Amino acid sequence: MNIASLKMKDLAEVEKLSGYNMDEWEHCPKVQLTMAIAYITGKKINPELTWEQVENMSIEEMNTLTGEEDPKVTTS
Repeated sequence: MNIASLKMKDLAEVEKLSGYNMDEWEHCPKVQLTMAIAYITGKKINPELTWEQVENMSIEEMNTLTGEEDPKVTTS
């Protein structure tokens, strides 16, 4: 799932979970942001997904969850 396809409420939740507003995403630490994106996109596929499960995922598992090679954030 591409971050561009997320609804505004999803993006607001990513901001809340990551601790960074969208304007900061390009330059903020990426691990917390990647986890937040994986959680929000993963909940759409698996509503039972927990934050703790995402915290314990490998990058490979997150890639499967988000459907991307590497979860990336683009703001342009």
